[in-house]
Amino acid sequence: MSYTSISILKLSATLPQVRDITELLGYKKVKNAFKAPNQIASYYWFDEEDYRSWTGVELEVYKTRKGPIKIFTRSRVSRSYWDLLQQNRTLKLLKDLFGGHFESDAGKNRYWRPNGAAPSPLSSGCYLARWRFHNNLQRAELYLQHRNLGGDLAKDVPSGLPFIDELNPRLLSNNMLVPYLIAAWEEYFRATFTACLRYSRKRESALKQAKLGHVEFEKLIAGSLQAERLIAESFSFQRPSIIAKNFGYVDSKIDIAAILRKPYRGRKESLFDLIENIVNDRNQLVHTGEININLFDAKLRALFVDLTQAVDRAYQHIAKQSNFDPIYDY
Repeated sequence: MSYTSISILKLSATLPQVRDITELLGYKKVKNAFKAPNQIASYYWFDEEDYRSWTGVELEVYKTRKGPIKIFTRSRVSRSYWDLLQQNRTLKLLKDLFGGHFESDAGKNRYWRPNGAAPSPLSSGCYLARWRFHNNLQRAELYLQHRNLGGDLAKDVPSGLPFIDELNPRLLSNNMLVPYLIAAWEEYFRATFTACLRYSRKRESALKQAKLGHVEFEKLIAGSLQAERLIAESFSFQRPSIIAKNFGYVDSKIDIAAILRKPYRGRKESLFDLIENIVNDRNQLVHTGEININLFDAKLRALFVDLTQAVDRAYQHIAKQSNFDPIYDY
């Protein structure tokens, strides 16, 4: 689902004028592999400052030989407060400068209304990290749904003979997902740490612990990555024990270890210990090629749930300590 609009300008409007105003609004010209008839140009707006954009705004310019210039805008259903404002701003400026009218999903010459106030930059940054984790797990779930493992050897139950299970293609496939899942887990915490560091009032401890080499400084000078992200990339975010230590550098009130050590579904093993062991499995596979011969489908799918629960506990805890409401609109 998306939010779309069409602006039909007066015949006096020219393409150079429209191009100048579009660029003045901050849109960047992009290539469109699926160019439609009479389409003149495609643009895209995305504001990375303070995590304002979530999906951005697309804009396309159309012109027939004798007809008026038509401008389409589109934002996705998961757009941010600022994406919506940019889309409204675009419609208003085009109408004010060139005349004509526009039609949006809200009606003729009607603007969209934001749902509530704008989230804080920290809230927005933490939400984007959680949303991307959600998308990364969905990718893995789709892989499981569509993989096709045939043959007698690819059974979803133990054979009773370890050397036979070591040859089971299903177990190899399941084990190969573990590094991917840990990468998604690690990226969630690294992205969240980046946002927390950016808006923390006590960053000295994290800065002292950061280990930046000449490559990182070159990226910083070139502006290819924000400073906080470069610092975050010098930390590890795989093991819960290390994650907890890292977040303690930016806010002593954030205690990831305590949150993950709380009882979980009546199990003896906490989420903290479970994920520490999963990281061990990941390292064993990556560094030695050995697989966990007990990782059948049910256990793998349980891991999806466990990682999601752990991430949500951390997300809710950080939100509580940072005084913002978690967003789950993804």
